[in-house]
Amino acid sequence: GTLYECGAKLLELGASGVSAFVAHGVFPKEAWKRFARGGDRDVFETFYVTNSIPTTTDKLPADDVFTVIDLTERVIVDLDNY
Repeated sequence: GTLYECGAKLLELGASGVSAFVAHGVFPKEAWKRFARGGDRDVFETFYVTNSIPTTTDKLPADDVFTVIDLTERVIVDLDNY
């Protein structure tokens, strides 16, 4: 709940908008639905998440709060130069 609590508090204190970023969106038991539009933790304008766990990010709705940052090219370059 820390991420949600921070976002909610910032809005309560007058922030015009709040976004979140997580490097690895684990979201057990499809908890991402709670942050989606209409969910009980719907406080973020944009919720950025990398596709480091594609089994999760493949399920995220494209027309919602989530923006998936694709790491594929970066990982390929890093592996090629390892």
